[in-house]
Amino acid sequence: MSRNTVNTTVSIKPADALFLSWATGINASGLFREALTEQMTYRDIDRDELSTLAEEALTDTSRDLDDLLEQTSSIDDLNALLETDPSTD
Repeated sequence: MSRNTVNTTVSIKPADALFLSWATGINASGLFREALTEQMTYRDIDRDELSTLAEEALTDTSRDLDDLLEQTSSIDDLNALLETDPSTD
């Protein structure tokens, strides 16, 4: 099964873009992952659980990432999707 990559566009202010161009040693993707981790913690999402469920949904079902993005909007949705999928039995 092929893996999909989620692409997103992030708008930043000119001053931020200028600073990032000066500070070439800054890992912007690392900052993004750090911000995601903070938001997951704030929203009480366990990253390990989400990773496990997503991997299960992508490997044990006929769904791909686009399907998950369309059919879920929370970890509860993902759990319910896996519970009702006959291919995970």
